[in-house]
Amino acid sequence: MKAPLGRGEAVGTASYADTQLFDCGTLLKLRMHALSSPERERNIVLRAGLVVLIGWIPLLILTAYQSIVLHEAGVASFFSDFAIACRALIAAPLLVLAEWVALPRLTVIAFHFRDSGVVSRDDDARFAAAWSSTLRLRDSAWADVGMIVLAYLVIAALMASVPQLTYPAWHFSTVDGGSVYSAAGWWHVLVSLPLLFMLILGWAWRLILWARFLHLMARLDLRLVPAHPDRTAGLRFVAYSVQAFSLVALALGAIVAGSAANQVIHRGASAATFKYAVLAVVISVIILFVGPLVTLSGHLLRAWRRGTLQYSALAGRLGRQFEGKFFRNGAVIDASALELPDFSATTDLYQIASNVYEVRLIPISVASLGIVVAMAILPFLVIALAFIPFDVFVEEIAKLLL
Repeated sequence: MKAPLGRGEAVGTASYADTQLFDCGTLLKLRMHALSSPERERNIVLRAGLVVLIGWIPLLILTAYQSIVLHEAGVASFFSDFAIACRALIAAPLLVLAEWVALPRLTVIAFHFRDSGVVSRDDDARFAAAWSSTLRLRDSAWADVGMIVLAYLVIAALMASVPQLTYPAWHFSTVDGGSVYSAAGWWHVLVSLPLLFMLILGWAWRLILWARFLHLMARLDLRLVPAHPDRTAGLRFVAYSVQAFSLVALALGAIVAGSAANQVIHRGASAATFKYAVLAVVISVIILFVGPLVTLSGHLLRAWRRGTLQYSALAGRLGRQFEGKFFRNGAVIDASALELPDFSATTDLYQIASNVYEVRLIPISVASLGIVVAMAILPFLVIALAFIPFDVFVEEIAKLLL
């Protein structure tokens, strides 16, 4: 395997294949970018199982002990807690498995800036510097330490600010007539929740690195083609990064859906709670996963402005020549005229010019955006169909859509 690129070193076509550019985060990592592809896949599956083994299984054992031996609220409360089930059994392993889908795709997209010719060979050194600086940040020990510290600071803030009455019964035991954290409650606070937060923060750091890399690309002299058929001047490949985050969106949706389900089913909140939760999740995933692409909007705007002027002038000249040839005084047009190359040439140019006028100022694919939004709301649909009366569910969906 090749060593990471140094500053200013040219990126070879083989180097990106053995480099996971955004494989960062400390938790149970075993550093996937140091492994071969089959080993990397086995590593991901192993870690997905480990987060369930560490984050959920001990809670089950401890609440069973609390219920069977201490005769306190335990297993029943635990199994009816939708939030912990969605977080520990769905979201946490999904955040690990998402690396399998997202990281190779993001790396390929990042390298395609150079491979496609969007970044010219004259900018090889600057592209290599951007790649190398991303690798250094990926491997930053300070980022790893920061994620751990921040996770526990968030937990401490939640413990200090959230009333105990909002926690499920399995969090507490009764001692001398008072309520204290149970063994399961302490495991949740000290292990399960930090585990989840560190996984989330790992993805937050990857998003920062991805946004930073796009920002560095936006500072280069990108060779965009306004008439490109992808309607994004040749940047459509970047749009597929949104779809790469689909499992992350599913995990985030599961976290919020589980909490919303507890509110509706156990605390009597209105079913409209689901509506607001869905809106919050949809807006969040759009901002998180589409937001970084906005850094390229300046290039697209300049390409659109340049293209509309150039292709408008070219189409106008050709149109005037066409009209002068076929519509001058006394010109006779018969069926054979339609076979002349002038018609097809004019049609082709006008089609190319229409691509310029339809350039999108954000390189986004509607299909990719639809996939990531659908994945984010899927947990809400599953929970709603399972536990909310169908007529109430339909009514709330109608309100949301209308």
